[in-house]
Amino acid sequence: MDSASPYPASHWTERLARSAFYATLILAPVRLRIVLQSRPSEAIYSDYTDFLLFLPDIALLVMLIAWRFAKRFNTKHFRFGPAFVWIPLAGLTASALISVASSADSALSLYHAIRLCLLFLFYLFIVNEQFSVFSIALAVGLQGALQTVIAIPQSILQRSLGLQAIGEYLLDPAWSGVSIISDGATRFLRAYGLSDHPNILGGCLAFSLLVLLTVYLRGERKNSLLLGIVFALLSLALLMTFSRSAWLAFAAGSVFIVWFEAKARGWAFFKPLALLFVCTVIVLIPFIVANSNYFGARFNAGGSFEAVRSERGAVEERLFLMASANHIFSKHPLTGVGMSASPLALRDEVPQLPETFNYQPPHFVLLTVGLETGMFGAIFYFLLMILPWVAFSRRADLRKNPHVIGAMGLLLAVTIVGFFDYYTWFSTPGRIWQWLAWGLVAVAIESPLRAERTLSERQRDEVVVEAGRGQGEDKS
Repeated sequence: MDSASPYPASHWTERLARSAFYATLILAPVRLRIVLQSRPSEAIYSDYTDFLLFLPDIALLVMLIAWRFAKRFNTKHFRFGPAFVWIPLAGLTASALISVASSADSALSLYHAIRLCLLFLFYLFIVNEQFSVFSIALAVGLQGALQTVIAIPQSILQRSLGLQAIGEYLLDPAWSGVSIISDGATRFLRAYGLSDHPNILGGCLAFSLLVLLTVYLRGERKNSLLLGIVFALLSLALLMTFSRSAWLAFAAGSVFIVWFEAKARGWAFFKPLALLFVCTVIVLIPFIVANSNYFGARFNAGGSFEAVRSERGAVEERLFLMASANHIFSKHPLTGVGMSASPLALRDEVPQLPETFNYQPPHFVLLTVGLETGMFGAIFYFLLMILPWVAFSRRADLRKNPHVIGAMGLLLAVTIVGFFDYYTWFSTPGRIWQWLAWGLVAVAIESPLRAERTLSERQRDEVVVEAGRGQGEDKS
């Protein structure tokens, strides 16, 4: 796929826009932020109500401003991508804006609705600049590496590294509120990196690994060693997050990519793939063996979901949030409670939570979208979940295209995370990955379709020319 820019290569605004795009990807999980306005609300985590500007937000704004100036020099047709992506995405954005009118906190909803508008422009930038899974590989590899060099020492040392100046949390597994794994007797710190939570870090690492896997399978063999080392280290950091949703997302996405690559190319790549797998397992085994009791607790070994308080509490909290969200949604089915206002709506509905529970969105993105933006927002989001797969299933040529396979594998992983957590809708790094996945899918699917349309138009023109020649010969 040609990822060349349509702008004059020498123009600095185009180079700045693309550099800022890559910076957005590299910095996506970093929680370093500026508090634009502190808006404390009783019993609710401040990040849910404060107006925050994260480091990747700044890079995104620079990208969009530079792109706006660069567009003055763009003579090519402006693209929106396939209609089955951009129309529901625009509808979802509009639903977020409409939800402001009936929000439990109109200012908060407006702030986050504006952020969704910026993400729609982020999607359009990806589509018009024709980025692919391959063209972002270096950026997401750096994203993962930056987090990994901090996450692995955190896990080994079981404490923070003193990097609070660049966004690291103060971490101690003995402290309340710090995310840990317990076997019922001891507490084990989950790796945070520079992110807000181990689940967010786990998702970002899983998504990065799928991009790297796609490049490894189709890349030049001279880069295999470096890719293999990075892949193995990112896999170890992913393991250290103890994020089950991220593990599942990575497993599903990688099986999808490998399966369709095998169908497209045969098993010619099996040897280097097997080598990558074996080397990665060798890196992971010592950590798994040393902490087998904690892994067992994550998978209900010995009935841990009942016996271990932290595991039992997590399951009960998620079920409670789902039930409460369904009840609140039934009261506001058309307009929702307002973009990003679900924790506030939950507090208004349930003033006194059970012990250890927190006011937060339900851990199922489709339900959260419906709760916050109403049934129309949920419908648009559901269409974004299924329509790319309809297009993928109907065209054999798409199932052989490595750009499409990689983008769809990434979209599958992001979607799976959304069945178990809300950060792909609610948090900055999750949103960046979700909108990035939609953009990459739009580019990957649109390119062969556009090529086919161009070929059909060319053939049609040839038929017209031949018909004209035939008429001329008849007259003569």
